Amino acid sequence: MKSKFQKIKGTYDILPPESKKWNIAISILQSLSEQFGYEEIKTPTIENIDLFKQNIGYETDVSKEMFSWEDPSGNQLVLKPEMTAPVVRAYIESGFFRSKPLCKLFYIDALFRREKPQKGRQRQFHQFGIEALGSSEVEQDVEVILLATKILCHLGISNTSLQINDIGNYETRKKYQEKLNEYFSDYKSSLSKLSQNRLGNNSLRILDSKEEEDIEIIKNAPLIKEFLTKDELNNYSSLLSHLDALGILYKENGHLVRGLDYYNGTTFEISNTSSKSQNALLGGGRYDNLVESMGGPSTPAVGFAAGIERLLIESSTEDKNETIDFFIGFESHAESAIKIANQLIDEGYSLYLDTLKRSEKNQLKNAIKMNASYYLRCDESIKLKNLTSKEELVINNKKLAITQKRYNKTYHYPISKSPFLNILYKDKLLEIVQSGELEVNDQTIKLVHFGDNEITVFFDKKNLDLKGWEIKDQYNNNINFSLNIVAKNDVFKKGTFKVPEIN
Repeated sequence: MKSKFQKIKGTYDILPPESKKWNIAISILQSLSEQFGYEEIKTPTIENIDLFKQNIGYETDVSKEMFSWEDPSGNQLVLKPEMTAPVVRAYIESGFFRSKPLCKLFYIDALFRREKPQKGRQRQFHQFGIEALGSSEVEQDVEVILLATKILCHLGISNTSLQINDIGNYETRKKYQEKLNEYFSDYKSSLSKLSQNRLGNNSLRILDSKEEEDIEIIKNAPLIKEFLTKDELNNYSSLLSHLDALGILYKENGHLVRGLDYYNGTTFEISNTSSKSQNALLGGGRYDNLVESMGGPSTPAVGFAAGIERLLIESSTEDKNETIDFFIGFESHAESAIKIANQLIDEGYSLYLDTLKRSEKNQLKNAIKMNASYYLRCDESIKLKNLTSKEELVINNKKLAITQKRYNKTYHYPISKSPFLNILYKDKLLEIVQSGELEVNDQTIKLVHFGDNEITVFFDKKNLDLKGWEIKDQYNNNINFSLNIVAKNDVFKKGTFKVPEIN
């Protein structure tokens, strides 16, 4: 049946089991960032439009693709299309530049761009990124690139290529841009319409073009390295030396400029070499002038960003088909089931409480499908089944039965001929079990009763054999009874389980 409502074009639902893969990836991104000393920042989804138009450039693709509107008060608002500008706004507004001389931040957030939906990129997409504010040293660039490579490695993304460049300061780029204008003007009629428009506004953007008619022309364009100052060349050389020392492979790309106007100095991009189109996995670089241009103090900064959807397409991380510890079902004894579930949750176990009151057959089928370790059903009797060994324990008011796969037999322990009657003096075993006082550890399953006659009964967790029990004497000392090498189905001799008198 077709739903009355459909998701908006360019958006999508993250459904199970894909959501598990997302959570694995998010966990990797968070833990690695924190390992490098970065702290998470979250910024509002809605920002003032000028935050982006004045700082990322009016003629950039991002600026043209924004979802914007005017609120009743006349404010021009926008769904944030990128994260660096909001992070810098928060950095200035919070006064972090005073309290954190070197401020290291990471983010995981949803962004919005009115672009053509494609594989790995929708109009609502998710981005991970880091920003390091406060250091102009080349070593900070190195750390950022190192973190980027570590993330791809931990996500299981191989066949990658790191491309790197230095686009210099404003004066360097101005001289370079003049040279580019001369070069591209000779090919104006052969350029794409988009690049022709950029020629008159910002020729650096032409270098970022992916249009087929532009690619061959770009190959022979002048390189910015020819225009770098001595200090810029030394800085760039130092960066490459550090990467060499770390064993990080890279390729110099003199035409790599990135797509936003605030970049300067180091720029880099890591791509997937096994993909022919839309192969960029992450990219970033320096933006030493952005903080000051937004009203903050002069603050050098460097960072990178990655589309999470794109990362997940290439990631080899898989959900390890993790098990749940207990699948708990019931039909008539809901209170017992809920009590047991509550106890198991408090003890740190995972479980699935089935509230549909289905047949045991259907519940068991579902438990196996969910890869549960144990199936526990609460009705007139309590059934605990090991779904790996297929052995099961059944307890009711009259008997305790253990079915063992390895013997293909069911062994019965009549309560009237077991330690339970002698220790408790009455048939209360089912009440003990249904009380929810159930504990599970690495070796044993324990049924614990706290009453006039306290008892802890032990069952082997692996094969559900009755192992023994523990009681307290009149002096509150623990008395342990162990069953070893017991011939099952034997009738215990009268007085076997008599509690000894303690002098």
